[in-house]
Amino acid sequence: MEANDFLAQHKLGRKDFARSDLSKVDLSQKDLHKINLSWATLIKANLSSTRLCRANLVCADLSNANLRGADLHRANLRRANLVKADLRDADLRDTDLRGADLSWAYLQGAKMQGAKMQDVKMDKVVWRTKNQYHL
Repeated sequence: MEANDFLAQHKLGRKDFARSDLSKVDLSQKDLHKINLSWATLIKANLSSTRLCRANLVCADLSNANLRGADLHRANLRRANLVKADLRDADLRDTDLRGADLSWAYLQGAKMQGAKMQDVKMDKVVWRTKNQYHL
């Protein structure tokens, strides 16, 4: 059974997947609240509209991941690699992003109230698309 099939068929909230390689996995629209994905590799993973509130994503590699519309409320993303991640319309309220790398990330419409942002790298972050400049 492939990783995608296994993960799609099981309840994953509160589970421990620390240091797992979940690159390119499709976990869109899943309930993963309080999951432990610390130090996990999630390169190009599809986590769109996924519930990741209070998830442990410390030092996770989420580069090029699709997190569009994901619920990351109160998640721990300290020192996570979010380079080129799609975080459009994501809920990042009260999220711990200290030391994370958000370079080239897409943040249009993301809710970031109360997020801890100390030492976050934000080179070339995309806050809006060209057509969003029109009122």
